[in-house]
Amino acid sequence: MTQKMAKYWLYLWAVMLIMAAGFLSGSQTVMAAEPAGPPVDKVMGHSDAASIVVARVNGAKINMAQLMDRIYDLTMERYGRREITPLLAQKIKDESLKQLIMEELAYQKAAQSIKISAAEARKVTNAQIKTMGGDKALRKYLRANGMKNRAAFEEQIRRMLTVRGYIRQNIDPKIKITDKELKAAYVRGRAYFHAPENVQVTRILFFADPNDPKTMRQILKVRSEIIKKYNNHPEKLKANGTFVVEKNIHLNKVADKELYEAARKLGRYEISKPVKMNGNFYLVQLTGYKPAQNKSFKMVKNYLKNEIMSRKKQALLAAWRKQLPKGAKIEFVDVKP
Repeated sequence: MTQKMAKYWLYLWAVMLIMAAGFLSGSQTVMAAEPAGPPVDKVMGHSDAASIVVARVNGAKINMAQLMDRIYDLTMERYGRREITPLLAQKIKDESLKQLIMEELAYQKAAQSIKISAAEARKVTNAQIKTMGGDKALRKYLRANGMKNRAAFEEQIRRMLTVRGYIRQNIDPKIKITDKELKAAYVRGRAYFHAPENVQVTRILFFADPNDPKTMRQILKVRSEIIKKYNNHPEKLKANGTFVVEKNIHLNKVADKELYEAARKLGRYEISKPVKMNGNFYLVQLTGYKPAQNKSFKMVKNYLKNEIMSRKKQALLAAWRKQLPKGAKIEFVDVKP
């Protein structure tokens, strides 16, 4: 599919979701569709979609282009190209609009105390454009996101810096972590920080007489079949009563010494040569390996600190977001014809 067709499909699909959710008139069941015919600018083009207001937050407008973009991102992230029913489409549309409203409220709150200079916004914008791949990549981004020019992109950066600045000034200082919390987390994670070596295999046990010369030829034949015929998938062997395939076996270094030593020499999914243990012959395939873990508190302290800090920050942000709509004037605009 050409880039032009792919872009058209993106907008077509987003609009179909909006139609199914009840913003515009349309069919009752939405399927991932192939493009058919030229796009209708009134619905497909960002330039027109940007002029259609779907909500106001304390007077600030949220437009159809923003909603279309968010619906598409949210749908791709969670549902891929599966069938979208009217009920699911409504859910996606509602959550998309809620996200945009909350982002606008967060910016408005942050802007009351955080001011980002034009020079700072320009500096970050230049760095971001460089990371993206230069002006050509920026133009593609602007087209894909319905932005008219670089100034619109810089404004997006400025808004992001404003919210980030507010969080750093008002949320981050509230995060306090004590050594007692860190040590408690270390104790809870003991199974992760202190774990024995784990050698997991698929084991093929043979029932043949280990003293019969034919036994070794039979085992080598089975081994050859696993490797050449079944591409190292022993579970595909056809049972004939002379062996059994046992999957997800965890070997003990002492009790399964011979099999353990054979497995440790293998690469993942390799098949061993015949191994004799306790009077029986085996083949083993290494399917998983984890080295022993024995990490001290000092070794994992920073990791634990970052984990706890992340959880506390998310909790504080959730509480902050919860109170943002209080006292706000939020208007929903009916854009159905």
